[in-house]
Amino acid sequence: MRGAGLRTGRGGGRRREASMSIFQKPSRHQFIVTSCVLVWIFIVNVAAIALGIAGWPLFFVTIFFFALGADMKTVPSIFAGGTLGLIAALGLHAGTFGLAPSLGLLGAFSVSIAIVLAVIILGGTVCPVACNNVAFAYLTVATVNFEAITPALIGYQMAVFWVGGAIILGGSLAAAAIGGKIAGAGAHAPEAVAKEE
Repeated sequence: MRGAGLRTGRGGGRRREASMSIFQKPSRHQFIVTSCVLVWIFIVNVAAIALGIAGWPLFFVTIFFFALGADMKTVPSIFAGGTLGLIAALGLHAGTFGLAPSLGLLGAFSVSIAIVLAVIILGGTVCPVACNNVAFAYLTVATVNFEAITPALIGYQMAVFWVGGAIILGGSLAAAAIGGKIAGAGAHAPEAVAKEE
């Protein structure tokens, strides 16, 4: 009987098959498409810095999109989850400092975080499109500077998230499509030359 990932050799010994390589050689098509997406994300990075935009909410959109397999079906989950995460950050801050006078800071935070976690974790069994890991990611990053949270700040991050996220994601998809056409045109060129010869 052969074990998973093992192959029996002639001498009865076994050698392990490489089930996954650390490095891979990208195809020409993959390299061109990825390069086009890279150029677009570079442009957005530079533009965000030049305009003084705190860009993490928009960059997370593409991070999650590609991490989740670049499937358009995941887009609603990214935007719904991110929105919930930012709202949860504001709720956590409001609950903590609103209840602090009566419960103490630790008690107020404990009650508030319990509610937020219950909404995201238990809510995931009912509404996974919003209550998901994306919500946790946005909640986590938005609360890094916890005491600085204000409704205005969360509103700003929400605008950057929705507008900037749509721009960077739409641009990435357009860049990938352009890259695909470039790669396709380049792939047909040698065939045309061969036919002419």
